[in-house]
Amino acid sequence: MLPFQLGVIEGFYGRQWSWPQRQSLPKMLADWGYSAYIYAPKGDSSLRSRWREDFDAGHFARLRSLSESAREAGIGWGVGLSPAGLQAHFTEADGADLRRKLQQIKALWPSQLWILFDDLPAGVPELAVSQLRVVDAVRQVLPDTPLAICPSYYSEDPILESLFGDCPKDYFATLNEGLSEDVDILWTGPRVITTAYDADDMHRAASILGRRPLLWDNYPVNDGKKSSRFLNTLPFSGRPSSLKTLASGHFVNPMNQFHLSLLPLMGLASVYAGETIAQDSIFKAALGSLPEDLAQLLAEYAPMFQNEGLDGMPAALKAAIASGCDRIAHPAARELAAWLREEYRFDPDCLTE
Repeated sequence: MLPFQLGVIEGFYGRQWSWPQRQSLPKMLADWGYSAYIYAPKGDSSLRSRWREDFDAGHFARLRSLSESAREAGIGWGVGLSPAGLQAHFTEADGADLRRKLQQIKALWPSQLWILFDDLPAGVPELAVSQLRVVDAVRQVLPDTPLAICPSYYSEDPILESLFGDCPKDYFATLNEGLSEDVDILWTGPRVITTAYDADDMHRAASILGRRPLLWDNYPVNDGKKSSRFLNTLPFSGRPSSLKTLASGHFVNPMNQFHLSLLPLMGLASVYAGETIAQDSIFKAALGSLPEDLAQLLAEYAPMFQNEGLDGMPAALKAAIASGCDRIAHPAARELAAWLREEYRFDPDCLTE
């Protein structure tokens, strides 16, 4: 098992980041104190609905280049594979397909691998056994690669059972017994989108999972029907430094808006460094990376974007701010204008809101 990791999980639905944006991220994460970046966008069908197919040459080259960028930056990098269909039923033919895909992933030089069973049909008695067979196949190809799994039920949020079926009574006990101690299990907290974490949350998760959780933090992500109406640029709160001893790692899921996501990402490592910095000071420092006009605009309106959202703002105000963004030559301004004009439509595949 890896030491405590602070990382980013690119794991959202909807409009995807560009490859130049992804390539720029590892260096920034390293500079801000992060240790890992996991590539697992819901929009990459080669890792989800079409996982049985080979990577095409161009896509493989882009992934290899991203892996190299992370290595050069000195942070870990991995991919999240969602072998759709295998989460609930696993055959020998499935195993052959999976091992072939894993050989290709191995050639990307991942420093870790996540197997993601989230947001897929579940609720069958053999669920845990099927998932353990997937893990066994992974170990045959990548025996020494650090591994994490996202279980079908990655929170106690009742929405998961309402969408994907009742959790089998022995699901977590079977998983825990069948997984070696060095395999991490991902957990989003009491809810799919958890607003704050404390020691009780982590102890509760450990009692369910049989080990410390690997935290998948759905902030600042905004890819759902409800959350896409909001823009989360304010600093992290409700994430105490004690999480470092209560979780095996902390990965945060950013927004569709790449450049605006950087604002909250910049300050999270200060929590784990033991620094006591006021939230407004963290936000002010993040805004210092932007043109003055845009920084002033966000300083004034970011709380409104985050707390009231598109539906709580007068149409005239949204239009005026978007028009002002048009005059600012910066990609974050373009993202903000596009959000205000409702160009970031949620992906209906995102069901968990």
